Amino acid sequence: MRNVREDVQERPDDAVFRIGTALTSSIVAGAALGAVKATWSNIKITKAGGRSSALLQVVKVMGDYAATFGSAGAAFAAGDVIAESFRDRKDIFNGAFGGLAGGLVLGIRAGKISFGLGAAAALAAASMGVEVSGGRMRGPSGFGDGAVPNKKFIGEEI
Repeated sequence: MRNVREDVQERPDDAVFRIGTALTSSIVAGAALGAVKATWSNIKITKAGGRSSALLQVVKVMGDYAATFGSAGAAFAAGDVIAESFRDRKDIFNGAFGGLAGGLVLGIRAGKISFGLGAAAALAAASMGVEVSGGRMRGPSGFGDGAVPNKKFIGEEI
């Protein structure tokens, strides 16, 4: 059995790849969250439209969430890439600029300046927190810290 940790490949670091992957993953996450929102909301089935009308309403909610998350994710990645290229450094502030851009997009989408400023500050702070930790934010001790022995599952070698 091959070890997937040995087959790690280096990701391309160009701007198009970074913004494209952020856009794609954000759209997928937004569509999934939109599906959950549509499932939990009360979508009415009218006699005239039948079930296809309800399906279109669900797809509309998914599309709205996908567009919101996609635009925020792309703005985050673009802000990060642009800050890195202008400043010629990779540090914690690039992600903060990306967070500011993503938060402002959310504010524009919501139509409230105060929401946009709060979201921008929150995303910038969260991005800086992840960067300061080196991208290795962990939960409580005992979870993935290596001190607890791994369990062997059927067919798996440790």
